[in-house]
Amino acid sequence: MKKISSAHRAPSSGSRLAARTGSHCPANGFWLPEGQPGQAVFVFEGSIMPRGASGATLWLLDETATGPAAYPLPGPQLAVSRAGALVG
Repeated sequence: MKKISSAHRAPSSGSRLAARTGSHCPANGFWLPEGQPGQAVFVFEGSIMPRGASGATLWLLDETATGPAAYPLPGPQLAVSRAGALVG
């Protein structure tokens, strides 16, 4: 399948990855609507970029957002010891 690239770098925001409402998301991550930094949403690569609070918008990838998943995977939680063995 041919990959459609809808990504571009937003010139006004340094060189952050950007995508418009209605286009395919170019990368997994937290996306911020331009001019509304407190309204981040997680979008999966290939999904359609959503509408912002004010309608169609330009979304900017928040490359600084990190942290645990909001919804942990089901099943037993396994930890990895320093020796590399699974413990759980």
